[in-house]
Amino acid sequence: MLLSALGLLLVSAGIEDARSRNIANWKNAAIALLAPAWWWANGLALWPDVAMQFGIASLVFAVFVGAFAIGQMGGGDVKMLGALALWLPVQPLIYMLVLMSLFGGALTIVMVADRWTRLRGGLGKLPWRTIAPILAAAAAAAILVYSSRLSIARVLIAQPVTTVIVAMTLVAGLGVLLLAGARAARKSGIVPETPYGVAIAISALLVLREPIFNQFT
Repeated sequence: MLLSALGLLLVSAGIEDARSRNIANWKNAAIALLAPAWWWANGLALWPDVAMQFGIASLVFAVFVGAFAIGQMGGGDVKMLGALALWLPVQPLIYMLVLMSLFGGALTIVMVADRWTRLRGGLGKLPWRTIAPILAAAAAAAILVYSSRLSIARVLIAQPVTTVIVAMTLVAGLGVLLLAGARAARKSGIVPETPYGVAIAISALLVLREPIFNQFT
């Protein structure tokens, strides 16, 4: 029941963000306020389990407030990440953030490419600095889908050090691609507003169905 409610809230938030680039505060508040019921249903102790969830959520929120401050994410996106961090243990949370980075990056690059082609007169006008990140993002998404079919989460959960290394590598690699695409876009005055809420919602829904998270249900 709780996971169903969370799933509906995520779908609703993702659709709203795609349409209006905004996520209603009540949806993020509902996600956060349902977390204590989830803790109780799973028998989490106040110490150290609940305290750890608060600490993780606070850290995630603080990190992405920085992204908001430099204009890379919206306030609703940051609030949703903080609320979701109240639900997810460390490893599922890292997995979700990796997925979010990949999907968010792919969305950003595709939107830049779309606006570029409309303003510049076709795909043939795209420079290699933009084409390369698009192809790399598409490849990353394909690898991600394929790896999820192989239940890569089972491997990661048994190797926490590997999980962190993989997460850092993927996020860093995507960051380089995004910087390359963004730099090319800025030179032509194209700065699209990416609906990161969509990427967050999709990533969280994928994590909810993975064994790495389901072991806590």
